[in-house]
Amino acid sequence: MSRPSSVDKLPEEVRAEIGRLRGMGWTIDQILEKLRELLDSAPSRSALGRHIAGMDKLGERMRRSRQVAEALVRELGDAPESRAARLNIELLHGAVMDLFMKAGDGEPVDGDGAAALAGNPEGVMMLAKALDHLSKASKTNVDFIRLAEERAATRAKKEAAVAVEAVARERGISGETLEAIKAGIFGVRAA
Repeated sequence: MSRPSSVDKLPEEVRAEIGRLRGMGWTIDQILEKLRELLDSAPSRSALGRHIAGMDKLGERMRRSRQVAEALVRELGDAPESRAARLNIELLHGAVMDLFMKAGDGEPVDGDGAAALAGNPEGVMMLAKALDHLSKASKTNVDFIRLAEERAATRAKKEAAVAVEAVARERGISGETLEAIKAGIFGVRAA
């Protein structure tokens, strides 16, 4: 594992200020000048550049995750349980895919993921468990959506049957004809 950079060793408030300034569109040189005003020993320009590049990369990942979440919200509608479950599944799937893509590109992989791909049996087991949980969560989410849709359809049919019954009685339709209409259209039989 690599050593923390000189920027990583700075106090949290200073790193937050770097992020704020970058978010305001400041250049590396402008931020470095501000750090020289604030600190006795400012980091080098290259260290600051690497830190900002990492922040930009993290920002891009967060934007991508947010886009996935928004797409899922549009796709899944207003069911919050379903949205949250699907989002978690997609995020874990994305993390696993990033791990494999980095390993395939020869890009360094941080943390336990590198150990998993390097043949560490415990790491491989943890990755396999994550994939297993991902597939189970996916199936559970599909089952949840199916049951919710079935309940909604059943409730809608019953409500529609009650409305048809009210109109039929108002119009003087016989009970036998009403039951035939409800059975044919809504699949609702008399109890």
